Amino acid sequence: MKFSDLIFYEIYPTSFKDSNNDGIGDLNGITEKLAYIKELGFNAIWLNPMYVSPFKDGGYDVENFFDVDPKFGNLDDFKNLINKAHQLNIKIILDLVIGHASVLNKEFLLSAEPFTNEYSDLFIWNDNPWSLDGGRLISGMYQRHGCYMVNFFAHQPAFNYGFKDIKYPWQMSYKDERCMKARNYMLDVMRFWLSLGADGFRVDMADSLVKNDEDKSATIDVWNYLFGIIKKEYPDSFFVSEWSCPSRAFKAGFDADFVLDHWDNFYHRFSRSDENTRGLSCLHGGNLDFFLNDLKSRLDDAKKYHKLLANISGNHDTFRIANYLDHKDLKLFYLLLFTLPGVPFIYYGDEIGMKTEHNIYSKDGGFQRTGSRTPMQWDDSKNMGFSDTDRSLYLPINEDNKVNVYDAKKDKNSLYYFIKELIKIRNQIDDLKLEDYVINENNRIIEIIRGNYKLIMNLSNEEIHLNNVIISTGQNDVLKHNEGALISLK
Repeated sequence: MKFSDLIFYEIYPTSFKDSNNDGIGDLNGITEKLAYIKELGFNAIWLNPMYVSPFKDGGYDVENFFDVDPKFGNLDDFKNLINKAHQLNIKIILDLVIGHASVLNKEFLLSAEPFTNEYSDLFIWNDNPWSLDGGRLISGMYQRHGCYMVNFFAHQPAFNYGFKDIKYPWQMSYKDERCMKARNYMLDVMRFWLSLGADGFRVDMADSLVKNDEDKSATIDVWNYLFGIIKKEYPDSFFVSEWSCPSRAFKAGFDADFVLDHWDNFYHRFSRSDENTRGLSCLHGGNLDFFLNDLKSRLDDAKKYHKLLANISGNHDTFRIANYLDHKDLKLFYLLLFTLPGVPFIYYGDEIGMKTEHNIYSKDGGFQRTGSRTPMQWDDSKNMGFSDTDRSLYLPINEDNKVNVYDAKKDKNSLYYFIKELIKIRNQIDDLKLEDYVINENNRIIEIIRGNYKLIMNLSNEEIHLNNVIISTGQNDVLKHNEGALISLK
């Protein structure tokens, strides 16, 4: 199966399905629901971190890179999930947290010892516990004579991939032999999970490796080194970068690069932008120029390198898309998502219109993101079908948003059925997997041509009459304001 054939479903393990009634989602719960994912048409899963972790950042603070956290199950449960998914022709990629670990990571604690050992250079340390010169450094926590560098939160020490621009004597060049320890450690992590059947990785903070690397050329060199080894050993593995800079990610060797919810890209400007970011979104009457120019730029990068954009509905770090768009506009958003060049990624629950709960306390270092990680809403039974437990759930159900899979399946006009049909169409039409495209815009009517098919989005106040409609968000063959259709040009 080619990467361009994949359609991903993102799962936050804590919140998808609780199989053992402890109030927490787990791997066996995901295995139980593989048939649901297959029925919708998805043929790939992106699984958020399930490694051993203190969960001060949703599992992106890894204590043990080589085991499953007990709250999710064990390695046998993981192997079973992989085997059952593969039997259904569903690929699974894991999160690779490559830039940092947890302060509880045993290799980090060994690096923090006052005496020199084989792990002393695995993480970035300066040589003076009193000096904070040279970056985000934490002092006085350990007996080592120095401070450790932070990659994101204070509890996430940075692996030592070195520095491109040396500003202080303690900083090592990324070409220094001592910096190879981090590369080799991560190669072992990749090998471990790939050998158990994982199909690849989504790489967290993929551009955060080499420090003082403004143009990321040194980080690109490191990735070229890593891919030069792991791709030979596992040639069919897929790698998707959380970089959101396709020209750099593709030079580094990634198969796809995420289009994230950043204020300066087409995704945000089309559907999420408002007066607090960059002005009204395109779907709410905003200017189309930036959306069109950024979309073309990113698609051109993908075509130049023969790589792919990873286009998202949302993810565990963003407010859900249903918080921004009504039912009608959501359908137009998904019509665009599934007909663009690239690989679609849908966040669990987005297919039924789940919303972010804003009035919720932070859990697992989620802060404002916590409300986007609430349990999947399967039906209208206890705990909305997520768990049969009588105890409190680890994360609460969103009581203000009662949408669920059971109700969605009863409504033929639901978002669930529209997305299911879009997946079916994308799987059937090979032209939608090509890298070629043509974009035209006239008076707020956008056309995106994909081989023998054309996506038409009517953001004007005029009516458009169509022929040869494959799927439409409107009624019959007429498109009104903020409606769209895919038509055949044959």
